[in-house]
Formats: sequence, C-alpha cells, structure tokens
Amino acid sequence: MNRSIFITAATVAVAGIVGSATALADEKPIPQETRASCQALMGHCVLSVTPRWVEEINGKRTRYLAGVDVRIAAEPGMTAEYLTVEAQRAAAAGPSAAGSVFGVEGSRIEVRSTGDGFVFHLTASDTSHAEELVRRARRLG
Repeated sequence: MNRSIFITAATVAVAGIVGSATALADEKPIPQETRASCQALMGHCVLSVTPRWVEEINGKRTRYLAGVDVRIAAEPGMTAEYLTVEAQRAAAAGPSAAGSVFGVEGSRIEVRSTGDGFVFHLTASDTSHAEELVRRARRLG
C-alpha cells in the first residue's frame, strides 16, 4: 500500500514538472530586440507581409494580385474573433484612418490562427485596390 502511494505521488510530481515546462515552452515571447524593431498593426507586432496572388484557369492561366496577408505575433488571450472585431472597427473608421491598411475601399478582412500567431487575409475588389493594400501593408513590415 505504501509503495503504490509513493509511486502515485512520484508520478503526479513528475507530471506537474513536465506540464509546467510544456506550458512555458508554448508561450514563446517575442524577443525584446524583435519587439522593438517590429511595426505595429493595431498595437500588435507585424511579423511578415506577403502579397496574395490568385491563379485562375479559364481557358488560359491568369494570375492576378488579390490582396495581402499580414502575419502578427500571438499574445496571451488573443483570438481570431477578437482580432476580427478590432479590424472591423479600424475599417469602419474609414479610408482616412491615417493610411490604415484596413481603410482601403471595398476590401474584405478575414483573420485566421496560424498556431504561433495570426494572419489577416485582406482581399480587394480589384487589382488597383489590391496594389493599394500591398503598398499600405509594406509600410508595416
């Protein structure tokens, strides 16, 4: 009986240590030098900006610029739903929102989790608006 209690206690202690180490490993804080050098989008650190190309096949291959993907770092408590609401508020501020990437007329915003961060998929209604999205987003990262 004492032996089984000892084994159970040791197992629980090891599981607690491993569990807390795993939790700390999952929280990958952004290094201070990276945080200081990154541009902010709604107060969040922009990690990358990538133009979004779409290829259509309608008798021939057509490739055109559709928008931009802006990747930000994850923070504790951050969700895609929360970021969607923040982005919609920024877009509602209008095109005059200090050159905001969300202020491009006719653009759509979709936020998705990437595991270690989030990506804003910004899609424009046409190529000229997509180029404007890319131009504004490139100022961020």
